[in-house]
Amino acid sequence: MKRFRIPWLVDVALSDDAAEIESLAQNSMLDRAYADRSVPVNGAILKRVRETLELDGNPFPTVAPRYAQGRDEAQETLWKHLSELAPQLSAGPEELESLAAFVRGEGPAEGCGPLIQQVVGRLFASNFEATPASWSAALVLDKAPRTMNPILLVWWAATGRVQQAKRLLAGMVGDNLAALHAIGIAVHNIVSGVTLMRQLYSDPIARAAILPEEAVSRCLVAPATVIRQPTSSDDSAQFDFKTSTLVLLSLRSANEKSPSKDVAFLRNTWSRCPAEQWVPALLEGIWRRASNPASRTVIRVGADAASN
Repeated sequence: MKRFRIPWLVDVALSDDAAEIESLAQNSMLDRAYADRSVPVNGAILKRVRETLELDGNPFPTVAPRYAQGRDEAQETLWKHLSELAPQLSAGPEELESLAAFVRGEGPAEGCGPLIQQVVGRLFASNFEATPASWSAALVLDKAPRTMNPILLVWWAATGRVQQAKRLLAGMVGDNLAALHAIGIAVHNIVSGVTLMRQLYSDPIARAAILPEEAVSRCLVAPATVIRQPTSSDDSAQFDFKTSTLVLLSLRSANEKSPSKDVAFLRNTWSRCPAEQWVPALLEGIWRRASNPASRTVIRVGADAASN
């Protein structure tokens, strides 16, 4: 673990080790309440994250505290819904043909985003249609918590661009905050993975040799970083965390060094990603359909499939 600490200015702990991340993610004293903003740099980071990842004062599920009312039940319900769709998705249904075509090299490289956004959006709204405006809004939400460009930040603040982006996307999914996070934030990890898959497929040797399961492992892109903060101080020699300390879990870096769905999705923790089966199934289905078009099957997936 790396520690960056200047008294009264910044206190950040960063981990990109898979085993350490799992231990920290299971630590009951680390939460997403983000209550202590007394250290200036830490407070500025938390302010930006919370202002971006909330709507009308309600945090997205991915930044809601562990014991927030209804969080656990909603997470479990979404996990069950997505997991039920995973097996048919991994078979490479017809709905994935546009993404399979992208992997085969058809269309521009920048065309992946709207295609993925539409697939993800239809998990929550059967009539969801990705547009240039909806994808532009997702790009804003992806950049908003991370950019250090002061001119851009001032411009966004003056124009209300971030709020406009959230409003646009929320209106497309019935103000469902889990869906808003999916089509505005999480979608970018999938886009990165499918873009990697296109590069992998472009090598004829790899295309012929790689099985769908291996393609998933090589193209699974984890979230860059998730943030935790202690709910009480820990004065142990191991960590010496204060309630103001920010603990950054670098999931993407850890997964790149040691690929593991457990780490990429925090599978064995209270904050398990509800899509931990669905995303690998999507990647598997895309690779299967792209590399073996003859095996195409007509299977419905998404919000309308659950009612069949």
